[in-house]
Amino acid sequence: MVGNKLSADSALQLCERSFLAALSCFSLSEKLPANHRWLIAHSGGIDSQLLLCLAARMLPKSSLLVVYVNHHLQEEADQWAEFSSQQAEKYGLNHLILDVYPKDHSENAARDERYQVFENLIEQDDVMLFGHHADDQAETLLYRMLRGAGLSGLTGMPASRSLGKGYLLRPLIKCTREQIENAAESLSLACVNDPSNESDAYDRNYLRNKVFPLLKARWPRLVERWQDNAALLQDTEKLLEIYLDADLELCSSAPESFELDPWSQMPDLKQVAVLRHWIYRALGLRLNAKTLEKIISDVIRSQSDAEPEFVLGDVCLRRFQNGLFLVRDYKERVVSIIVTANGEYHLGDGVLLIHGLPESRALKVLRRQGGESCCPVGRKTKSVKKILQESSIPPWQRKHWPLVYGDDKLIAIPGVCLCQESGFKENQDFSVLWRPFSLSDNS
Repeated sequence: MVGNKLSADSALQLCERSFLAALSCFSLSEKLPANHRWLIAHSGGIDSQLLLCLAARMLPKSSLLVVYVNHHLQEEADQWAEFSSQQAEKYGLNHLILDVYPKDHSENAARDERYQVFENLIEQDDVMLFGHHADDQAETLLYRMLRGAGLSGLTGMPASRSLGKGYLLRPLIKCTREQIENAAESLSLACVNDPSNESDAYDRNYLRNKVFPLLKARWPRLVERWQDNAALLQDTEKLLEIYLDADLELCSSAPESFELDPWSQMPDLKQVAVLRHWIYRALGLRLNAKTLEKIISDVIRSQSDAEPEFVLGDVCLRRFQNGLFLVRDYKERVVSIIVTANGEYHLGDGVLLIHGLPESRALKVLRRQGGESCCPVGRKTKSVKKILQESSIPPWQRKHWPLVYGDDKLIAIPGVCLCQESGFKENQDFSVLWRPFSLSDNS
């Protein structure tokens, strides 16, 4: 008993050191404001119980919020939520229960719902703490390897990353499951047991319950070795990203745009890597080889007069002239407004800027419908469609381009030209500009 007690105490000290070292390193690197919150992802399992205990002991209680996600997948789900609430109350911490309803009982569906509500909850510079440990990391590496992951997938779970408006941090990622269990024993921590963890129907459970015991019996230091592997691969990926960032600068000056001329001069292997890297930097998505091949064939190499598009979540990848663009679909467009003063007018998908409008004059702004024509000052009458085309306005912007009317006559195509009917001359101090929102404005 004495030997076990010493082992448990030593494990607790190791977990405490890992917890503090992770928080200290992270806080220094991110330079967090003093008033940020620490959110604890709490399930009631042994790892999250230790995480809760360490956080309550080592962080200001006023900045802590315990968060429990109820997936409603087990009969005991409400009981576990109550247990989590009781544990938070024991430490004098605020507690929040978030209800989610995954589309099915799969691991991925539950995870997607869980992380979505976390992202919605996190405020600016919040840090959400997770109880993932070294055994979870080893299981993740093998699981991803079996699914055919590339370098990025084989780096495993990062110790920290961005999450919504804040961050995710795994301060116990260097501790083994055995160390966490011994530390919890030292503190006499109770925990809930999810019976689904024993079901080998789930891939992760099968690896944990069947495969890893055999591997550990043969290679006792498997978890530590694989943790080293993950660290080495993470360093390799960081170095690769440094090189890809330099190549990306040749093709992209803004997150939403990508020039194909310099990209087409690169070797094929680098083309795929740089394209993947651009989308990752812009959207945080890591596309697989099959998806990238489809983008190259269906979008980049489509007919020159085509208007190809490829949907990536809530963003559409489009090609125009010799560039790629990431475009959001703005459903809250203002269809029409009356303008009686100079200034900025937000129309949902961009900003209209009016300057030099006489006080006595009122203008009406309507979206393009099709069939309109305009006689630009000093030029011949043309269709609005043709004028926008000649001005190199992308097709998806032309469709909803705002038009300015005075006395029911089209007097301006914002950002493009004044019409003869406006009564203004080119050298007069009157202008109507239109700045459509880009990905950068709404990221």
